[in-house]
Amino acid sequence: MIRVVIACCLAVAIAGVAFPAADAARADATAVSVGSMADTLAQAATSLATTEDPPPVGLDGARRRVVLDVPSGSWRSARVSQLTIRGGDGVELTATTAGGPTVVRRVGGPRVHVVGERLSLGPGTHTLDLTLQSDSRGSVVVVEPA
Repeated sequence: MIRVVIACCLAVAIAGVAFPAADAARADATAVSVGSMADTLAQAATSLATTEDPPPVGLDGARRRVVLDVPSGSWRSARVSQLTIRGGDGVELTATTAGGPTVVRRVGGPRVHVVGERLSLGPGTHTLDLTLQSDSRGSVVVVEPA
């Protein structure tokens, strides 16, 4: 009987140490995933702005399609309840995780305009269209849902 009690206490103690470490690892994996998505968007915008000619004002130019896989939660990554994309000089991604910290990643690049000033995405796979356009300040990459 004593052995069973000691074994149960030991199992609880090990679980008490392991679970917080697993949660921290999941949060780290989610932060890496958000950084990777920010890099992917910035690389597509930079490629579009540097390899294509800007179109005349008012016309759409070249286009790139980017697929983002927002973590829905698993043993390897924490669930992102909302991913917000903002533009500017580059892109900024803000991920709100369920029960964890907010992750913000900003990657510089060409001038980016997000339709509606910001785009909010939930967990799952999302396809975005990046379009090169021109305005009075020069070329701009416009990001919108596909």
